[in-house]
Parts: sequence; C-alpha cells; structure tokens
Amino acid sequence: MAKINVILRKEDLDPSFLHDKVAVVIDVLFATSSIVTALNQGAADVYPVLNRQMALETVRNFVKDSYILSGEQHLHSIAGFSAYTPLALSRQSLQGRSLVYATTNGTVALRQADSAAHVYVAALLNAPAVVNQLQQHKDQTLVLICSGSAGRVNLEDLYLAGYLIEQLSAQSSDHWQLTDTCQIALAVYRQYDSPEHCLRQSQLGRVLALTEMDEEISYSARLGCIDLVPKFKGASLQVA
Repeated sequence: MAKINVILRKEDLDPSFLHDKVAVVIDVLFATSSIVTALNQGAADVYPVLNRQMALETVRNFVKDSYILSGEQHLHSIAGFSAYTPLALSRQSLQGRSLVYATTNGTVALRQADSAAHVYVAALLNAPAVVNQLQQHKDQTLVLICSGSAGRVNLEDLYLAGYLIEQLSAQSSDHWQLTDTCQIALAVYRQYDSPEHCLRQSQLGRVLALTEMDEEISYSARLGCIDLVPKFKGASLQVA
C-alpha cells in the first residue's frame, strides 16, 4: 500500500527523506499560485530561487529581455523586481520568457524538495490537474509539503493538502496509507464550505484582505481553473 505524508511546514522537511518519493509543494498565498498562473500565461519556465542575489546570479548569462525577475521577502516586493502575486504577474509580458522567482517560503520549499524523484507544484488553481497527475505515481510515496510562513503552519496550505488527499482517496479508497498529518489536513479541509472561506479565515488571508491584495485572495481560491501541473525539469519548473 502506497503512503501519503504531509509535511506541515518547510522547516520540518529533511531533503534526504525525499530521494525516492514524489513531492508536491504547496504555497497557496502566493508562490505556487503565481507559478501556476505564470506558466498558464505562456512563460517558458520558472526558476525558483532563494533570494535577490540568487535571482541575479541565475540570469547572469541569460539573453537580455528573455526573462522577468519577480519576488518578495516578507511580503515586500524586492526592489527592481516585478510584482510577485498571481494576478499582477498575469499582466506582465510572460509569453516565451523565463520567470526567475524568489519568495520567503514557497520557492525555499521548492529548492529544499528538489532531491525528490519528482517535484510538482500545487495551488488551488490547478488542484484537480495535480490529482490526475499523481494517479501516475500510485506505487510511490507522496509527500505533500506545506510551505508555511516563517516557521508557522499555514491554514490555507493544509486545506489544499486535505483536498488532494480527499480526492486521491475517493478515486482509490483502499490504495493509500495516510499518516497522522494527513488526517490533520483532512480535518482542516472538511471544516470549510469553500476554498475562499478558508483563505479568508487564515491568518495570512486576514492580513492581506486589508491591503490591495484582496482581489488576489479571491483569484487564488478559484479551484481548478487552470489545467496544468508545473514540474521540476532540471533547474526550472515547466509544464509536466
């Protein structure tokens, strides 16, 4: 019987644990939502990086105008970089260009997960497509990695993990062995009548709702509006 495990926050992740497993990285507000949106808007690929310095080093040998730099540190846009939220990114000229993307939590989790056999990106936007993709890995352990926020567990990430577990279990009820953290994620998911209800109840969602990012919360809660799954291929994320 294959196993599903949930990592509650990136700080709990041991990269050596992932070497033969399938990792799914989650950061609903906003890293994974932005990555999914960028690829859906025609970006050639996405390079997840840790910070501004790593972003600049990544593009050192890129052709001019072939990339966009985007990112945040502690919810503040990085100086000189494009906006980092999904709707704001969707208004950029992304077609055929690489997005080099740095965030405080989501891209850090992605870099920590790159030792896994396969690494996928999940947002609410593409969650049904992720469920379908994971059906190809029924004989491997799945590790759902909630990025969290600076060491704290995020409600919205756990909610999405619970959705994925619920859908996978519904399709193959006797196939998956669930860990205790899976049961926690399921309990969180089953508390809410809609994704947006959860996002707006979360600590981060409540903070963002008081800013100009309120529209970004509603967008990021749109379940299944994008039918693609980003996957690590070499150093960048591309459509699987």
